[in-house]
Amino acid sequence: MLPILYENGPVIIYTHDFFTVIGLLVGLALYYHELHKRDMLEWRIFWISIAAVFGAGVGCRLLTAWEHPAYYSTFDDVPFSYFVAHSGKTIIGGIVGGYVGIVLSKRYLHYTKSTGDCYAAAIALATAIGRIGCFLSELPLGKPTDLPWGMTVSADAISQFQYCPYCTQPMHPSMVYEIIFNLIAFALILRLRHRVIVQGETLKIYLLAAGIFRFFVEFVRGNTEQLWGLTGPQVVLIPCLALLIYYFIRQWRSGVYRMPAPPLAYSFDNVPDQMIVQPEQARKLS
Repeated sequence: MLPILYENGPVIIYTHDFFTVIGLLVGLALYYHELHKRDMLEWRIFWISIAAVFGAGVGCRLLTAWEHPAYYSTFDDVPFSYFVAHSGKTIIGGIVGGYVGIVLSKRYLHYTKSTGDCYAAAIALATAIGRIGCFLSELPLGKPTDLPWGMTVSADAISQFQYCPYCTQPMHPSMVYEIIFNLIAFALILRLRHRVIVQGETLKIYLLAAGIFRFFVEFVRGNTEQLWGLTGPQVVLIPCLALLIYYFIRQWRSGVYRMPAPPLAYSFDNVPDQMIVQPEQARKLS
């Protein structure tokens, strides 16, 4: 494991933070590239992006706070910056918080264009990059497994964590599963997004697929069960996925996805001969 990527005196670059920042920058660059291609760049987009990043930062921590309230009981004993740097965080909360930030900022700025399709590929690629940092710096990798790709870690890596269940056994590389999923999603979005006829639906399709995938990956991750035998991310995903499914059902019932019927083929079988213009007559008329 590699929790620290670089250290030189007071300068410390943590692996997880490094890949998180790289993923964020790559995602923003790809997002702005998509906006430029669609001629959608303007001053309001800048502030909407700031709101998205701020919302993601708040959401990724807020959505995990309920899992360990005792951690926040020491809020008065340490600097606020400590909580920002060390509190739990989740990509699910980041996406939810970013989405809320976008919606609120759009309403405030009276921006009505859909930008969801510009985010879809960016989020998938940024998530894949960020998960590299998780894989290199976090333990446990997942629950024990007998599968041939189960991974073990050294005793030195285990000693860096106060609590490391399953670490003495081969584990599911659950972060690698998510990296592969998001790279495939990224490729599919770039290849097939032109087939999605409703603006903004590409992002929602990705979020639904990613949410379902993450829900089932949680069964092999090393997260602690919180409620009903489910982990914290699974509990949060249930209402999020329910809202997305409801949205798609409502769209389907309203006929948004129904293509108009093709025009009827015209037949000359029942047309009187005198009404059909022959090529010779057409030349004379011209």
